[in-house]
Amino acid sequence: MNRERRAVLKGVGALVAGAVGTTAAAGSGAATGGGAATESGATPWNRGADESQADGTRGAAAQQVDTSLPPGVTLFDLNDDGAYTATVAAAPEEMRDEGHPGPIHVTSNGNSTVDYAAAIAAPETETTLGGLTELTYDYYAGPDDTAIAPDQTFVVVENDDGRHGMYLTSDAGGPSGQWATFDVLARMRGDTEDTSGWFEYTAVEEGYDGQTFDSVVERFGGEARLVRVGVGHGDAVNPAVLDVFYDNLVVNGSTSRFPTSVAKRVSNAVRTE
Repeated sequence: MNRERRAVLKGVGALVAGAVGTTAAAGSGAATGGGAATESGATPWNRGADESQADGTRGAAAQQVDTSLPPGVTLFDLNDDGAYTATVAAAPEEMRDEGHPGPIHVTSNGNSTVDYAAAIAAPETETTLGGLTELTYDYYAGPDDTAIAPDQTFVVVENDDGRHGMYLTSDAGGPSGQWATFDVLARMRGDTEDTSGWFEYTAVEEGYDGQTFDSVVERFGGEARLVRVGVGHGDAVNPAVLDVFYDNLVVNGSTSRFPTSVAKRVSNAVRTE
């Protein structure tokens, strides 16, 4: 993966982690800065608060989240032009069918942008990594999309060491103009050949070897709980038109939807220089 893009996504990942854990009301759309206030009982997501990010920024690692990690959408104005060009909305009626009744649409409305958007969901049923038998979601790359698809998958797990946030980037593609299914569980078990591999954007604690790895299950153990699953789309280095749909987050046979309510907006929080 492009090293510059990796640095940006590391910051985006940390900000996603903090943003979905704030107490901002879903759908409030309030503009906030990169830092999230520490609440009573808050659990540190990133323990390296005083360390610089790989791209030279500070603050993303200082994010604090409460243990409930409310799901929601985070929008990023990465070029700081005052416009959140990458948005998440309920898909139009023509994209809905019996098998996809509630898709979301990550779109830049035909505009080329470096802005980014992520939707983080909570599995409807609690499970451990060892208890996972199925973890997938569906995606559909629209005709205007010039970024890769399905793009980033975010996963949050919790074990005795605390919470660990990670993502991987995939350009698995799929049949043109059709829904395709992305098998997250296969990638969590080490089948990462068509991806960038998993990258832990939270601070790596003693006992974990580096930030990049293949098997989530081996790294964090079968007893680790699955806390959140999300999707993100955009190219924070090379401007792209965003036009991708997501639906049907399936965890062990239970299907849930990705959210469209905005939990946070982040302005100029991640830089590439």
